[in-house]
Amino acid sequence: HQNFSAGNNKNRIEAHIGIDGEANLDFLNIPLTIPEMTLPYTTLTTPQVKGFSLWEKTGLKDFLKTTKQSFDLSVNAQYKKNKDKLIIPVPFYAKDFQVFSIPNNIFIPAMGNITYDFSFKSGVITLNTNVGLYNQSNIVAHFLTSSSSVTDALQYKLEGTSSLTRKRGLKLATALSLSNKFVEGSHDSTISLTKKNMEASVTTSAKVQIPILRMNFKQELNGNTKSKPTVSSSIELMYDLNSPELYSTATGTVKHKLSLESLTSYFSIESSTKGDIKGSVLSREYSGTITSEASTYLNSKSTRSSVKLQGASKIDDIWN
Repeated sequence: HQNFSAGNNKNRIEAHIGIDGEANLDFLNIPLTIPEMTLPYTTLTTPQVKGFSLWEKTGLKDFLKTTKQSFDLSVNAQYKKNKDKLIIPVPFYAKDFQVFSIPNNIFIPAMGNITYDFSFKSGVITLNTNVGLYNQSNIVAHFLTSSSSVTDALQYKLEGTSSLTRKRGLKLATALSLSNKFVEGSHDSTISLTKKNMEASVTTSAKVQIPILRMNFKQELNGNTKSKPTVSSSIELMYDLNSPELYSTATGTVKHKLSLESLTSYFSIESSTKGDIKGSVLSREYSGTITSEASTYLNSKSTRSSVKLQGASKIDDIWN
C-alpha cells in the first residue's frame, strides 16, 4: 500500500510519500551449490559446497526470526517560503528617447527553510533521519539520523550542525558526533574571517571498543594570522589489542606534534614524534620505543636544521 500527496501555497511547498507492505524472503531458504573452482594463475582449488542455506548459515534466521518481514516507510519534505526579498539595484542612465516603466530594482525572494524527514520501520530495525536548512539571522544546517533495534550493534546516532554567521566578518562552525556500541566520535571545527585576521581550529576524536581492540584517537589543529601566521597540530593515538585466539597482545601510544611560524623575514617549523609498544606474540614478549625530533629555521641570511632519532627494541629469544 502506498500514498502520495503534494501541495503548494503562498507559505510553503510540501510533499509526502508513504509506503507499507511485506517482504517475502523465502528465497533465502533455497539451498545453494557452489562447484569446485581453481583460482586463476594458481594451483589452489576451492572445495565444492552443497546445500548451503543463506538463511541458516549466515545467522539471518536468528536475526530476522521469520522470512515474512513487514515494513513501513515515510518521507516528508517541506520548503517554507521566506517573505523577505533581496534587492538588486539596476543602474539606469537617461537617454534622449522616452522609456516607459523601467524599474530601478530587481526583487528576488530570499531563501526559505527546507526540512526533510525520513523514517523506516520493520520488525528488526527502525531508522529515522531529519535534515533541515534554515535561513534566519544565520544560515544553519542540521541533520540527525538514528536507529533503534533489537540488536545493540545496529543502534546508532549520528548528528551534525553547521552554521554560517555573517556579523563582523564570516564565521563557519561545524560539529559532528557519532555514537554506537563499538564506535564513538566527534568533530568540531571553526573558521573565522575578518578584514584583519583569519583563524581556524579543528578537533577530532574517536573511540573504538570491540572485543579484541580498544583504541582512542585525538587530533587538534589550530592556526591564525593575528600577529604572524602560525599553525600548530597534535595527534595522539592509544591502543590495546588482545587476541587470545592468536595468542597475541599489543599496547602502545603514538604522539605527534607540529608547529609552524612564518613571516616575510623568516620561516620556522618544528615536529616531534614519540611512540611505544609492548606486547606478546605466541607467548613471546616484546617491546619497543621510538623518538623523532626535527626543526628547520630559514631567513634571508641563514638556514638551520636539526634532526634527532632514537629507537630501542626488545624481544624474547625465539631461536633455539
